[in-house]
Amino acid sequence: MQLPAADAAGVPEWIHILPAGTFKGVDGRGPYVLRDAAGVIAASMRDAHGKLAVDENHATDIGAKIGLPSPAQGWAVELQSRDDGIWARVEWNRRGREALADHAYRGVSPVFRHTADGTVTRIVRVSLTNDPNLAVNSLHHRQETRMDLAELARRLGLPDTATQADVDRALDAARQANSLHSRIGALVGLGADVGADALVTGVRARLEGESAHAAQVTALQAQVTALTTANAQRDAEVAVEQAARDGHIISDVLRTELVALHTSNPDMARKIIAGLPKLPAGRIALHQRQPGAPTAGLPAGADAQSVAAMDAALGITDDDRKTMGAANAY
Repeated sequence: MQLPAADAAGVPEWIHILPAGTFKGVDGRGPYVLRDAAGVIAASMRDAHGKLAVDENHATDIGAKIGLPSPAQGWAVELQSRDDGIWARVEWNRRGREALADHAYRGVSPVFRHTADGTVTRIVRVSLTNDPNLAVNSLHHRQETRMDLAELARRLGLPDTATQADVDRALDAARQANSLHSRIGALVGLGADVGADALVTGVRARLEGESAHAAQVTALQAQVTALTTANAQRDAEVAVEQAARDGHIISDVLRTELVALHTSNPDMARKIIAGLPKLPAGRIALHQRQPGAPTAGLPAGADAQSVAAMDAALGITDDDRKTMGAANAY
């Protein structure tokens, strides 16, 4: 149907959406017949809950099936039977008003249902178009884009026995896949409309790059751990050696244990070292057996205070010294 006269802004309030009587499409399909306009209006508004969508180029019937946008340009909120057929009063939204004011469309194309003999039963929606025509059931432009269930099932990779429910599920899955494709494309920085091959290559490159980066991080972490361990070992050895030079009595076995503890818990190692017996600074004497020295007691020339301190540190009693004799003096 051609768009009727518009207001000063170029936007019509009422549009003629279905002819009266018997009619055919420009492409020859039909004939269709509007027998009961009042009944068609009542059924149409009831099914549409009082608002028939007005889209563009049948986006709801074509684009929406594959996940593409299908925004309304307005809503037919009232249908009216006139001598030349059914008219609709449209509440245009901003998108629709701008398109009509810009003279972007020259006609409208209804989506309607009919019986086998061509009797129109209800109007489903209306579409703005530049190639208006009337066709079977749904799409009303000159090139028939409607395909039957078997052909649609074949294109979706379904068997010949597929039902309408099977096709609907496959279409839903296709929409979800298309949405996921777009989101992944945007996520890897290639854009929502990137092709499948480019998307796969981009995702592989991202994964391989992240894997290589993770390997480098792991290697660096291992190097840092090794350096940290080596530094801790060195610091522990220095600390224990310094404690021995400061006079703390540390055996070889205890030295090994203190170094190991110091690498993991320096504070605890320092506390243990601080509690170790310590020889008085400058009071350590070397005691050797002197010719003619007695076999018990202190050797000649030994510093009695230093020897007593060492005996106390090592737990040597007077009886032990008498037993050992001068041959075992310090």
